[in-house]
Amino acid sequence: MENPGVNLSETNGTRLLITISIFLALSWVAVTLRTYTRAYLIRSFRTDDWIMLIAQVTFTIYSGFLYAGLEAGIGRHNAAIEDADREVAALKWQALAISMYIVLMLLIKLSIGFFLLRITIHMTAYVRIIRASLALILISSAVVFFWNIFQCIPVEKQWDYRITYGQCVQPNEIVVVAYVMSAITIVTDFFYALIPIPMMWKVKMTIQAKVTVVLILGMGIFASVATILRIRLLPTMANLDDVLYAGTDAMIWTIIEAALAIIAASLATIRPLLRVLRVRGFESSDSCENIEGLDLQALEPRPDRQRRFLQFYGINDMPLTHDTRPATIFCFHHDDTKSQHVQLDDTGREP
Repeated sequence: MENPGVNLSETNGTRLLITISIFLALSWVAVTLRTYTRAYLIRSFRTDDWIMLIAQVTFTIYSGFLYAGLEAGIGRHNAAIEDADREVAALKWQALAISMYIVLMLLIKLSIGFFLLRITIHMTAYVRIIRASLALILISSAVVFFWNIFQCIPVEKQWDYRITYGQCVQPNEIVVVAYVMSAITIVTDFFYALIPIPMMWKVKMTIQAKVTVVLILGMGIFASVATILRIRLLPTMANLDDVLYAGTDAMIWTIIEAALAIIAASLATIRPLLRVLRVRGFESSDSCENIEGLDLQALEPRPDRQRRFLQFYGINDMPLTHDTRPATIFCFHHDDTKSQHVQLDDTGREP
């Protein structure tokens, strides 16, 4: 029914479309640089890299759902869509996008968590705290994901208002769950952004590298700011009669939040690429260093029985792991025009 107090010609669709396009492109640039650095440059593509790549694909699917929803009517007032089938289609794409968003944020947090576990391998207290946070994120995300899917019985009643049987949760319950999820997101965002500060000073890294990593991971706080700004828009989700229009602003901030998290986590791994490109401030000294910048002369031999191997990350560190795959070392000299590749043996020394 047409609401005389609403301008049916107005739309938020254009702003949503622009936001999706810009941040999807930026996130792909960041993830591509990360993938190139980790998989090709230092040949050390690990669990957190795979998860982030899957997260980026998920972000693309999420964006695809919103693109389809925009075509059907997301961003317009529900009353402005005269075709019931078209309105139902828009509501369906919106519902699918919300479910995909929950999965997306889970994957991003898992990737960042595994990334931090890499540099805390001998810091038992930090390892336990990070693992506990990952367990909290995994459990809460799973609960919210299934609650979101089955908030209506039958499920399709969530978007098809023409179904007269079955039941759905109350609108205020949707808002409460959104508040809870936002609170968990904010806490974990700040946790993952701030915990590297005390951790970095216990890792064998240059001061410049430590500051760089802390600042880059600190960019995750901006993602949390997006979540905070979105909180004030959550009550609009209770407006089910005009959710296609009212919920658009909240969706814009979810896109910004996810993209900033992906970009920050990916930039934290491309230091080796910056070093190879001789970017000012990231050059090596005359000594032979790994791609992360640690002087090989500082390496101490490890007992053969431990079979530990030096593993490299995109943040200028070399924690010990039980991984025995070869790692690539890059040596730079001021009078050289090319880098030299050196392979370490299973004791962490040059053969």
